Amino acid sequence: MNILLVSDVYLPTVSGVATSTDSIVRFMVSQGHQVTLVCPRPLVSFVAPRVSGLTIVYTPGMGDALFVNKSMTPFPLGFPTLWRILRMQKIDVMHIQEPGSLGVTALLLSKFFRVPVVGAQHFSWIQIEKVAPPLLRWISVPFMKWYVRIIYGGFAAIMVPTKTASRDLSAIIGRENQIYPISNGVDTDIYVPRKVSLSRLRIKYKLPVDGSVFLYIGRLDADKNIETILRSLPQVKQKIHMVIAGVGKQKERLLNLSRELGITNITWIGEVQKQAIIDLYQLADVFVIMSPVETQSIVALQAISCGLPLVAANAGALPELVDGTNGFLVDANDDKTLATYLDRLAASPALRKRMGQRSRVIGLTHHKPRVLAKLEALYQQVIA
Repeated sequence: MNILLVSDVYLPTVSGVATSTDSIVRFMVSQGHQVTLVCPRPLVSFVAPRVSGLTIVYTPGMGDALFVNKSMTPFPLGFPTLWRILRMQKIDVMHIQEPGSLGVTALLLSKFFRVPVVGAQHFSWIQIEKVAPPLLRWISVPFMKWYVRIIYGGFAAIMVPTKTASRDLSAIIGRENQIYPISNGVDTDIYVPRKVSLSRLRIKYKLPVDGSVFLYIGRLDADKNIETILRSLPQVKQKIHMVIAGVGKQKERLLNLSRELGITNITWIGEVQKQAIIDLYQLADVFVIMSPVETQSIVALQAISCGLPLVAANAGALPELVDGTNGFLVDANDDKTLATYLDRLAASPALRKRMGQRSRVIGLTHHKPRVLAKLEALYQQVIA
């Protein structure tokens, strides 16, 4: 197949969609397909991966007002690039990762060139509401639902990462028989249970040598609800240390809240890339995520693949990764109950070990080659 994949975000931006995009293109070329990836030019110097069979084409990039360090291509500046590719190549199938400005441009051109399109859905309506400017929040969710009905109606098939996302989307657009739950997947050969010296990693990241380490990795934005994690920490009685890694619009506000609460058992790590992310999973004892809007959460997938117990918000698609034996679910804003569960895990290495072993079993069911083969079959289906 000759595949055109269009994504409004790609590396070096640290995000679930960027990670998903990279996984898809690498898997498809490994299967012998030709892939052209079109994405916004990054804001910082970046050496794109050299992969045989993969061609990366950049469209004009500028800073995204909603997210830190994210590039975007305003409509219709991606038009000339996409027109040239579609005119010069015989594209068998187009994959659009997001219904952003670049994705919409690609969808419009797909109709002219009669190329079948698989569209992906990686976001939630509540997520849009939380990151939108306050003056626009009253209209943002109704608008997004209308927008989704219009855009997703143009796709031959729709890939969503979870059954939860499938239910949410079908409730808006119907078309249940055209929505396919396919996990984003995780490389379970890279994200593995702890096998390195814990003391070496604690020294490297300047962490205390004793006490349990609880970890969050991801954007520091309103939709991630990190405030609940911070408010729980003064209520934890056991000796723990919290590590929060990532950047975002909320960072200064969260730092100020941490100081107001008198939290001293916390380490803030800024933007992290692949090796640092793997290190952090290796040194952690528990992963915590209280975002109420996840359509899957790649960091949660990575954490369970690394054999970490998961304490997660009982919202969005996160409950699909917590079966009651590998972690705890908590109401997204319930910092008191969250503190209780953190205490239980900190107090019992045996409980952490048992839950971590179960997490690894669940993680293995999301092994990337296994789940991305389903996406490859979906491409073939829409072509046929």
